[in-house]
Amino acid sequence: MEKKVPPLLLFVIFAGLIWLTANWPAPWPLWFSQLLAVLLLLDGVIFCGWAFWQFRRAKTTVDPRYPERTAKLVTGGVFQFSRNPMYLGFLLLLIALCFWLHSLSGFLWLPAFVLWLHYWQIMPEERALAERFGDSWWHYCQQTRRWL
Repeated sequence: MEKKVPPLLLFVIFAGLIWLTANWPAPWPLWFSQLLAVLLLLDGVIFCGWAFWQFRRAKTTVDPRYPERTAKLVTGGVFQFSRNPMYLGFLLLLIALCFWLHSLSGFLWLPAFVLWLHYWQIMPEERALAERFGDSWWHYCQQTRRWL
């Protein structure tokens, strides 16, 4: 299962699951949920877009299923705050969807999304990057958190 499912597809699958199971209404006002949803949506788009732009600017792969194709270790910009800003962005977008749907049941899917990414995507990526970049990678890991 390692690195088999593209993270964007995984995001779409979990968004669909959240949408399909949105049947347990949140106890707070709808306007509050929608305000939080918009703010989280903006943050998620910023994290994903900024990371994508930095990968393109560094002329390295944006496809995390093939970390061995990584031409350069990107550590600046948004990558100063998170080693996985795109995954963080996806998570923020899923949380935004839960708030937009005003559904508590959607939040139940979030741990599964994070665990899937952690074990089947992030850990294999990190092993490959450690092999490819050695001490530079380990120094980066000491300086930057995995999520935020």
